[in-house]
Amino acid sequence: MEVRLPMANRIVANFRASVKLFYRSPSNIFWTVAFPVLLILIFGALFTGGQSSGFTVYVQDHSHSGPSEAFVQSLNQTGMFDLPGQANGSGIIMVNDAIDAGQYIKDHSAYIFVIIPANYSDAFLPNASKNAATIEIRSDPTSGSATVVRGIVAGVIDYTNLGIAGGKPVIDSATKDISGFKYIDFFLPGVIGLTVMTTTVNWSVGMMTRYRENGIFKKLATTPLTRYEWLTTQILWQLVVVFISVAVIMLVGLGLYQMALTLDAMAVLTIILASAMFSSIGMIIARFIKSEETAAAAAGAITFPMMFLAGSFFPLESMPSFLRAISQVLPLTYVNQALRDSMIYGNVAGATLNLLIVAVLAVAFFIIGVMVSTWKTE
Repeated sequence: MEVRLPMANRIVANFRASVKLFYRSPSNIFWTVAFPVLLILIFGALFTGGQSSGFTVYVQDHSHSGPSEAFVQSLNQTGMFDLPGQANGSGIIMVNDAIDAGQYIKDHSAYIFVIIPANYSDAFLPNASKNAATIEIRSDPTSGSATVVRGIVAGVIDYTNLGIAGGKPVIDSATKDISGFKYIDFFLPGVIGLTVMTTTVNWSVGMMTRYRENGIFKKLATTPLTRYEWLTTQILWQLVVVFISVAVIMLVGLGLYQMALTLDAMAVLTIILASAMFSSIGMIIARFIKSEETAAAAAGAITFPMMFLAGSFFPLESMPSFLRAISQVLPLTYVNQALRDSMIYGNVAGATLNLLIVAVLAVAFFIIGVMVSTWKTE
């Protein structure tokens, strides 16, 4: 005889079953609890009290006078350029006036460059005329940090005018766009780097976990196929998928936003090496995952911090110093920097350096991935 529980009891029993299913799935816990906490911690650090210092400004002084030195000192006294390790102990980097400013900006991927004119001291003469000297501010509109620093420089100019002429604008400023790019142009290389990472890591972790659960690795161990050959095949396939995604991103950017980016050989090589690197990272992560249900949570725990801390959406200069320190150990940081140096700034030296770092990491993670993929014990 079938015994039917009261409706309330059936609801309670079903509710308990749902609770058990929830906490037995690490992916549910990650997306419900860990992911919101990560977002709060990351964005809280980005937007609360972490931007009081750490900006960089390049200054070229053609005047070499007491007033021009006082102007630089006033910038320093704002406390907004505290970057230990720079040549003068701050984020104010003095550039020799014999150097071409445009080339220097390109070679160093500078987002703001201030030029003090040779006649700057004329503004301090008795009865100086209006706009006796003009400070040139070259800034990158794709950088949020440049906007902040431009405001700081303008504030120091106003303060100087107030001090020497009672507010009369004897010192003027002229702003010049140094890149010709829009924010979308800054954003898209970060999207490409982010897409390479999420596509390869998520697929590698999910695929390897599924192969393990279904016993496919045990069958592969009986074939002539080596782990090296198998991993190489997976990387090549992911490379095809990645370039499909990159093509879509570029087409949308060109069609809807008229972006001014170019996918040159350096950028293509960066994408290839990044794909190999993140595929290998996914293989390493998957080695320690026991079930397919935990794969998404494990992949997310690795990719989401990098998504926000590696400069995909925000310039690294706008981050608090401790987050910038963390970003220096994240592989995606160097992928993003290589893509931007190549696609936006045309900074060959910077792109090459970051590309070499990505190459070294790709080789290292590939070797580790081969070593940990022990099919016979799967």
